[in-house]
Amino acid sequence: MPLPKPTLDNRRYDQLVSEGRALIPRLTPAWTDQNASDPGITLIELGAWLAEQNIYRFDRVSDEALRAFVRLVGIEPRMPTVAQAVVSVVNDNAVGVALPARMQLTDAASTPRFESTRALFVSPSHLVSVMTGVGALANASAANLTLTPFDAFGARPRPGHALYLGFDRALDAPGATLSLYVWTQHWQADEATRATLQAEHDMLTAHAKPHCPPPDWRLHYRVRTVWEFHAGGGQWQPLAEVEDETRALSLSGFVRFSAPTAHQPLVAGGPFFIRCRIVRGRFECPPRLLHVGFNALPCEHAISIDETGIGFARGHAQAEFDLGQAPAVAGSVQLRLDDGAGHVQSDWTEVPDFERAGPFDKVFALEPERGLIRSGDGLRAAILPAGFQLFAAWRVGGGPAGNLNATTLAGLPANPHNTALLPALTTLAKPLTVQQDFHATGGAVRETLGSAQARAFDLASAVDKAVTLADIERLALATPSVPVARVRAVAGLDSRLPCFPAPGVTTLIVIPPCPRPAPLPSRDLLDAVERWLEPRRLVTSEIHAIAPSYRRVGVSATLQLACEAEPAAVLRSAIARIHAFFDPLEGGSDGAGWPFGRTVYRTEVMALLANVAGVRSVTNLCLLSGAGAVGSSATASGTGISNSGGCSCGGNCSRGCGCKDVAGGSATGDGGCCDNVILCPHELVIVGALRLNVVSDIGGHLRRSDAHECEQV
Repeated sequence: MPLPKPTLDNRRYDQLVSEGRALIPRLTPAWTDQNASDPGITLIELGAWLAEQNIYRFDRVSDEALRAFVRLVGIEPRMPTVAQAVVSVVNDNAVGVALPARMQLTDAASTPRFESTRALFVSPSHLVSVMTGVGALANASAANLTLTPFDAFGARPRPGHALYLGFDRALDAPGATLSLYVWTQHWQADEATRATLQAEHDMLTAHAKPHCPPPDWRLHYRVRTVWEFHAGGGQWQPLAEVEDETRALSLSGFVRFSAPTAHQPLVAGGPFFIRCRIVRGRFECPPRLLHVGFNALPCEHAISIDETGIGFARGHAQAEFDLGQAPAVAGSVQLRLDDGAGHVQSDWTEVPDFERAGPFDKVFALEPERGLIRSGDGLRAAILPAGFQLFAAWRVGGGPAGNLNATTLAGLPANPHNTALLPALTTLAKPLTVQQDFHATGGAVRETLGSAQARAFDLASAVDKAVTLADIERLALATPSVPVARVRAVAGLDSRLPCFPAPGVTTLIVIPPCPRPAPLPSRDLLDAVERWLEPRRLVTSEIHAIAPSYRRVGVSATLQLACEAEPAAVLRSAIARIHAFFDPLEGGSDGAGWPFGRTVYRTEVMALLANVAGVRSVTNLCLLSGAGAVGSSATASGTGISNSGGCSCGGNCSRGCGCKDVAGGSATGDGGCCDNVILCPHELVIVGALRLNVVSDIGGHLRRSDAHECEQV
């Protein structure tokens, strides 16, 4: 019985004609003659006839053709993927153990579930103390055990602040490489960030040797750190051969280093410390960690199967051979042909399908879910030669079954597979155990053709070139491993020449998510955004990233309260509403942050205060425009645009910036009482002086007032 034919569109000729006629009154109201004799109706009928034919043809496009079309735009349906995890190996013996790769890890029922992907020296030391800061250190040991977020270097880290890791014994192991793994608060998104950083670095260096090579992707854009160990007498020495993938502890990843010699405790009888110390730079957003694991071992949901005979080739086209254990990991099958007379073929390669194979290509296709390998038919891929026995080695695993919950992996047993790799495993006084603090991720089923098509459409609509202002803003927000909360692109403005129009130049105003209440980016952050945009901009354009300026806007008003209202509570609520409304990240009418350059209107502030619970009316309201703005050209971050009492030049802000007085006079910046406060395109608002006079009526006769004045810095 043939498979049912797909139906992409079930409309027929009559329905298409009816739909065309129905659009006439809306699109062309002057077209009144809709009889069959009208030439326009003839064209509609002709279009419907052609459309019906095209629909019929589209319904008969084969899956093979669709895969070819998808491949033309660089998309291949993904094969089943293998789940990944990082575990900590616990060694309670007196000596270290050198583990080779491909060691099996089991669950509580001693069932092999995962396999290590890298060799590891398992130190007998245990991580017993985690401290942060400088001077009076904060103890984060309990938070590290319970996976509670804690500051990596303290709440406000500066050069000299450090993360201290204390061990119950010295890390002395000559020639050994030790391993840590750091999980940040956003560890689930870090893998995608890491892949983006690596791909960007490879793209910039793959086909050329730049005169100014890009920085190593593992380096933080601003902060530099050093890993040290305590060598006694209060002296700290740098660790050797450090491989730090964490970008100054802001990205989840491994830290590998050579075991130190002459490792000494910080105090007699105390832990043996190593530390990660900031030597330069500051964080816009200090990193927060969930956990630091020692003796960290990467592993994946795939169990190796040694070479096994799977059958004899008889020279048949499209022959199938069962591996015997499934699912098989895509790309893991190694095939060897042996005729028993000394003729061996080991040059057969696994492919997902035969669509690009020629008649002489020695390839075979794998069906991972069923554990089957299939030969070609002589037209697409060569036929397996008759008389040869097939031997295969592969790995079993993959798919969502490998996304194990935390604590599922528990042991590293001395089973036949592991002891064959490491015979000394049976001589250990205490078995090695495994600590899995986080669940495994990444296992997925084979991607369907429909999903691949949808991904192709997404790829076609993805923004990867900075052409329009919206493109520039979207790309800037996607800068990997750089905290960018909001951006605004302004065309024709050069921050270095604010008094003149600048065709072809775009100024990008960047706001990080912290520190509050007036976040300002560092020059290093702005440079990182510019480096990300540089290979994506048009050759004829320039993009310059700058920091915003913040204008202090205060409020002076009298709040008339209802009889039952509590003045103190109303005052607190009014102050909170003003702060929330002017917030650069979450303020504004839509809660998405105060819009760049948007005028602050007296009427909207009055409506804001009038809606506070307990307020009957608002009188004597005026806005107070601060004379000094945060983030002017004098700051280290620097916008390059003067902002003392408004814009220095009218060319880029012709309406003038600052305070428009109640009488409708010209813009000023003297901090007087304003009707509206006009902002320049690069400006935002923060709360300035608040002078709220709260007046309540008691019994209709008595009056009391509670005046509040506060100056926000």
